[in-house]
Amino acid sequence: MSLVTRRAFFAQASQLAALPWLAARLAARLAAPSPVSESRALILLWLDGGCSHLDTFDPKRAAPSEVRGPFDTIESAIEGVDLCARLPRLAALLDRLVLLRGLSSGEGNHDRAASFLLTGHRPSATLTSPGWPCWLSDEGAFDPRSPLPSYVALPAAPNGARAGFLPVSRGPIEMALDLAHARLSLPNLEPRPGTETSRALAARLDALDGAPRSLAELARDRFRAQALAISQSREAREALDLKLEPAELRARYGAHLAGQGLLAARRLVERGTRAVLVHWDGWDHHREIGEALGYGFPPRLDALDQSVSALHEDLEQRGLLERVVVAVATEFGRTPRLNLQGGRDHWPRASCALLFGAGLRRGVVHGATDARGEEPLDEGLAPPRVGATILAALGLDPAQEFPAPNGRPIPLIEKGQAPIREVLA
Repeated sequence: MSLVTRRAFFAQASQLAALPWLAARLAARLAAPSPVSESRALILLWLDGGCSHLDTFDPKRAAPSEVRGPFDTIESAIEGVDLCARLPRLAALLDRLVLLRGLSSGEGNHDRAASFLLTGHRPSATLTSPGWPCWLSDEGAFDPRSPLPSYVALPAAPNGARAGFLPVSRGPIEMALDLAHARLSLPNLEPRPGTETSRALAARLDALDGAPRSLAELARDRFRAQALAISQSREAREALDLKLEPAELRARYGAHLAGQGLLAARRLVERGTRAVLVHWDGWDHHREIGEALGYGFPPRLDALDQSVSALHEDLEQRGLLERVVVAVATEFGRTPRLNLQGGRDHWPRASCALLFGAGLRRGVVHGATDARGEEPLDEGLAPPRVGATILAALGLDPAQEFPAPNGRPIPLIEKGQAPIREVLA
């Protein structure tokens, strides 16, 4: 592997030496709202832990009580299609959304199942595939033409959503969501009071002295240095300040991670970010699925309904549904029968996903499960087809090939996993 010295690093990565220029450019671009890019963008709400399909988007009204669970069902805007009664806003919106039922992966492990869906490739011990949000920008996480990262994870990227075998700069910038102060921040890069940019930068550049550094290490340094430039730009910090949104709109999204995370995602894609992943963990409900306390599943359903419906309304009012793809997904479903603790265990044979926005039809329910929600009807939907469909809606070809580290070309999405044409506009 090629090694370079500190001097060579400066010669090859002039952006680092020009950080004041970069910060000034960020400030100039953020002083006024950026024009809406013609490129499409992605907002992904990831329900980490395995959200129950039976208690959200695929309830079984006529099933026995131990299958139905503790929640009633409600008719949606599409005749004959029910949702959980805790999702009334989404039920009313369903004729403008795409609902995918009958996803089936065979992967019951959290990390493997998440990786399978988010990379579009079956997990491998020899090759870590990139998450498909990483394919949205050829410029990497920091596009010099844009004031903000092109791929952001709030507050952290789940397994499968990172750069994989690509350079780390193609992965997400992880930003903390501070609900108490309604703002985003870059962890460990926030400037301390009284610390000048030059001193903080000097400390990082001094770390380059000593042993030669690999190209991968240099890429990480460039990545961190540009993140530092954003964190120390007043205008950039204002762009990440949710308090600048009207109080009524913030309340409409909800004062929780899902609501404020999706509001932040809208602000980012509006200003040029290509992909935002809102990572909402805590959906691994092995017990007390009907209780508000403990695992707290009912309040989560309320927050899911509130935040996603508010995002749809907000994007529609701003004319952004024509260029933003929104997806709500999880790694697998839950067991059709409640366990002895009143919860549901892992069930990789059936789950759901919700899509809407650019490049997608409206009011489509694709796929189905049997009367107990145990198995998909027909052949079911493999998780990579979700990623293939999203990439196609974003204007990318999921069959396009990219060289892996061993030189072998691999497709963006696993070979043979085609987009779901029935849901594409």
